[in-house]
Amino acid sequence: MWRWTRRILVGLFGLFMLVAAAGATYQWVATRQELASTPPPGQLVDVGGHRLHLWCTGAGSPPVILEAGLGGSSADWGFVQPEIARFTRVCSYDRAGMGYSDPGPSPRTARRIAEELATLIDRSGLDGPVVLVAASSGGFDVRILASDHTDRVTGLVLVDASHEDQTHDIPRLARWVPLLSSIGIFRLLDISFGPRPALLSPSVQKFVGATRFRATGYQAAADEIIHIRESASEVRTSRRTLPIPVVVVTGARGADATWQELQRDQVKLSERGCQIVAERSGHLVQIDQPQIIVNAVRGVIDGTRGGC
Repeated sequence: MWRWTRRILVGLFGLFMLVAAAGATYQWVATRQELASTPPPGQLVDVGGHRLHLWCTGAGSPPVILEAGLGGSSADWGFVQPEIARFTRVCSYDRAGMGYSDPGPSPRTARRIAEELATLIDRSGLDGPVVLVAASSGGFDVRILASDHTDRVTGLVLVDASHEDQTHDIPRLARWVPLLSSIGIFRLLDISFGPRPALLSPSVQKFVGATRFRATGYQAAADEIIHIRESASEVRTSRRTLPIPVVVVTGARGADATWQELQRDQVKLSERGCQIVAERSGHLVQIDQPQIIVNAVRGVIDGTRGGC
């Protein structure tokens, strides 16, 4: 009986390995074909051993940098970037592993991401201090950059941004993401972590289609969420009063009292802080009401209260 049980177990293990190998091949081939058919719209900039994808449009100063939320990419700003490009230089970018960017070293904490962004800005040739715009968990990254390098940032726009004191749950599935993504399970089930392509601007949907199933994207997002409490701690210890305007844009739909209070607290990051409530938006203000973000950026640049 034990001999037959062992044979069955060995057979099942061999079958699993065969299926996994087939899935990994399927994932690798499909990813290569997608990236080859749709090259990145921007440039790849080396930030020290890996390259980040930076997509700049428009002209003017100060330049604006757009940072996506967890699982997102530069394409998340497809409704916002063209409008900002009408009055200044604006660049969206993909964090390491996301979109078209190369994977970066782990752990993917907010401070590491902020330092990579600082290097990206330096090596991309952008002139002068920048305006940083960030959505959701991307708010952690830009807040650390603004706190650590106050001379390099001239304004912040936080779009329904995460707060260091909110509850940060880590999904159990996160530990299995590297395996599941590498053998094509997420691709097979049509699961992606960022906004659904149909919600985004038609001008960027092909770029999302080419990158949304990259294994590196799933793995980078999982790494970020696994270390989200460490990132929150980094934000908490770096917090200080900033000498720049801070505009907090809050989506009203689905926002409970705790979230609203945490959003108001971020206004206190600066004596020049203010809040805009996007009444018709949920968490994805950049998709639901992009003009609010555009107006906030214009207000920061013009030296007004950012449309507040």
